[in-house]
Amino acid sequence: MHLQIRRISTSSAFLIGMALHGFIGFLVGIGLAIVAGFDVPAGTEPSFVERLGAWAIVVVPFVYGVAGGLLTAIAAALYNAVAAVVGGLRVELRGVRRSKAEQASRSENPNSTEGA
Repeated sequence: MHLQIRRISTSSAFLIGMALHGFIGFLVGIGLAIVAGFDVPAGTEPSFVERLGAWAIVVVPFVYGVAGGLLTAIAAALYNAVAAVVGGLRVELRGVRRSKAEQASRSENPNSTEGA
């Protein structure tokens, strides 16, 4: 079965991008918090990461999440604009099982192109 993705919801793309990038930001934040825990040599100015400290676990995921969500939403909007001109991505699905209600409605109207 071949399907074509013609449009991506920018709001759902934002939420997915924010969640994924927020998780990545959390992992980066943990790493930065660990680095921030190292001792600063005497007589030197602490770096931004060292000043951020444990707050990196909160700040970095928020910044990564919002920025990643916005970029993903922009990418979805650009995809929608391009797909309107050249067509969407074609996806091949195999082994898709239909519910009994879908099978019954298709048997009632065999000429229907819905879902094909």
